[in-house]
This record gives sequence, structure tokens and C-alpha cells, in this order.
Amino acid sequence: VPRPQEAGGPDGTVHGGDQVSEPDAPLTATQMRLMAYVDDEMTQAERREFEQLLTRDAKLAAEVAEFRCLADLTRAVQVAEPADHEIRRFWEGFYNRSEWQLGWGLLIFGSLIAGGYGIYRLLAGDLPVVIKLASVTALAGAAMLFFSTLRQKLRTQRLDRYRGVLR
Repeated sequence: VPRPQEAGGPDGTVHGGDQVSEPDAPLTATQMRLMAYVDDEMTQAERREFEQLLTRDAKLAAEVAEFRCLADLTRAVQVAEPADHEIRRFWEGFYNRSEWQLGWGLLIFGSLIAGGYGIYRLLAGDLPVVIKLASVTALAGAAMLFFSTLRQKLRTQRLDRYRGVLR
């Protein structure tokens, strides 16, 4: 891990000072075509034309092979999932649980305040009655679907056969 004084910024500078490395040059048309070829994003005609170019240019063919190896390598990389004991340890921590609970509580509380104010402004505003009625109807339908889904989830949760299964 680099020390803070060694970490470079997105523009290649260190804390606004000297540039660590040269910025990347813009991609050439050939490089763009090369990436499109490796990613199989070319039409048949473009592909045939590019393959003819590959037969004439050995350097470009080597670059294509290098890009294919790189693409295969990046496809093979898997994101490391935390182990079950790490997840349990995370949720056993008081601060972790309280942060999540407080965060969700604040989000819900703020959403209720903003939604209530929005409904007040909608009903108290100078909008035509048809717009007000359509908006309230859409909100009522969304609320009905949300609470129906929540009720169904809570009702079937105790019967869920995968409830105790850890991922």
C-alpha cells in the first residue's frame, strides 16, 4: 500500500504537485478497431477487412493476441466473496448493526417527510383537478402494491425452507 505522499491523483499528480507519470495518449483508430475486434463488436464486413489487415501486419496480430490474453485473464478473475464467518462477525458488531439500522431509519424518515410535503404541495397547488387525481391515484396504487408485497413476504417468511441456509 503506498504511503499518502506516494499516492497519485487521477491526473497523475501527487497532492497537486509534480506529475508521477505521463497521461495516457488518446486511442488511435487502429487501437479502437483492435478492441472492437477482440470484443467481437464488429460487423462481418468490418471483421473480414480487419482480418485481412492482420495477415499483412504481424505487429498488429501480436497485439491482438496480447489483447485476447488480457481479455481472457479479466474474464477469469472472480470477485472474492466474504466467507460466512466474516459476514456473521460483521453483523455481530454493535457499530455495524447500529450504522445500518440508523441509516435505514434516517432514509425512511426523510423519505416520509419529503413524500408528505410533496403530497401537501400537490394537493395545495394550482394544478388542475385531473392532474391531482391522477397523481394521488398513482401514489395510492404504488403504496398498495408495496404494502401487498411486504405483507406477502412477511406472511411467507416463516414458511421459507431456505431461511436458515447460509449462502
